[in-house]
Amino acid sequence: MARKSKKREAGSGTIYKRKDGRWQGQYVSGRDPITGKLLRHSVYGKTQKEVATKLREATANIDRGTYQEPSQITIAAYAQEYFSICAVNLAHSTQVTYQKILENHILPALGKVKLTDLTHRQVQQFVTSLSVKKKLSAKTVRNIHGILHNMLESAIRDELLLRNVSERCSLPRVTQHQVRAITTAKLNQFLRAIDGKQFRNIFFIDIFSGLRLSEILGLRWEEVDFDHDCIYVRQQLQQKQVKGDFGYFLAPPKEGKQRKVILAQNAMRVLWHQRAKQNEQQLAAGALWDNSFHLVFTNDFGQPLNRRTVYKHLKRILLDCGMGNYTFHSLRHSFATISLENGDDIKTMQTNLGHYAASFTLKTYAHVSDQMQRNSAARMDALIASLPKAK
Repeated sequence: MARKSKKREAGSGTIYKRKDGRWQGQYVSGRDPITGKLLRHSVYGKTQKEVATKLREATANIDRGTYQEPSQITIAAYAQEYFSICAVNLAHSTQVTYQKILENHILPALGKVKLTDLTHRQVQQFVTSLSVKKKLSAKTVRNIHGILHNMLESAIRDELLLRNVSERCSLPRVTQHQVRAITTAKLNQFLRAIDGKQFRNIFFIDIFSGLRLSEILGLRWEEVDFDHDCIYVRQQLQQKQVKGDFGYFLAPPKEGKQRKVILAQNAMRVLWHQRAKQNEQQLAAGALWDNSFHLVFTNDFGQPLNRRTVYKHLKRILLDCGMGNYTFHSLRHSFATISLENGDDIKTMQTNLGHYAASFTLKTYAHVSDQMQRNSAARMDALIASLPKAK
């Protein structure tokens, strides 16, 4: 008769009732490769059946080779490591967004959970609560889920997890809202509204170039080509969001894509006037002048403009003249809409706006303005008139 081996096999387990009334199960996942000691683990439950189920799941994973060794590291602890190593390579503004989302949403809900204990069900309940309890928009919920997903992917690369439990979550659908834009019909009203105002040149250039606010505030004289009537978008102006340090710095444009935008000659003339205006500001400021970035648009002393100040000025101007509640980004949408109304093609628009793909431009500007429809109808009338009349 063969002797019974005293060696404990990986996956074996026992169940017993504790003095406090709970049930406890123990199993062995293998041996420590350094010490050779058995790796023992415990699972707990209110009933014997609950513990037996947990034991079967653990031992089945050991048999399949998909067992994840329990780790004591929490999501909060790993988030700190992830942020200091992985997220540090992201743009500064993205880092700030990640930090806020972690502190305001992910860590309060999941921070104390051990990384290896996190389940798909917990993640789904967390995502659902963002919509149902916190009433966050679909886009915000998807952004929060995306950051959690990226962090768990990093844990897999670090060999702390075998799978990403945030996969296949049910996420809210993002509704494509129609962009709010100033059309060709309202363009003259807009130009009259900004005439003589403090940031008139910024508003004028932006509605005829489609630059993002950070891009136009980060435009340098080196990127203005008066000989070829164009500007180059090579950086954007950003402000630090660190406690005690709110200084400005220049960062690469969105998605790291530089681009060339050919401007109308009237827009180039506005840039000529802006250079003359800045020369006057420099003479008036004297030794206080400090335009170390060589920016096109600055305050009276050559320093970068605060984006909130520019933004608020535009909103106040348009509300006061009765045009409505527009944002600065509306000028970018306005440039695209006016260009399309006046015959520009989608590929040209994609290049001017710096979109990563023409399909994104099409999706964003899928709406058709009244003027575009009238132009289409006029072309159809011209076609019908050119056809030979039936006898």
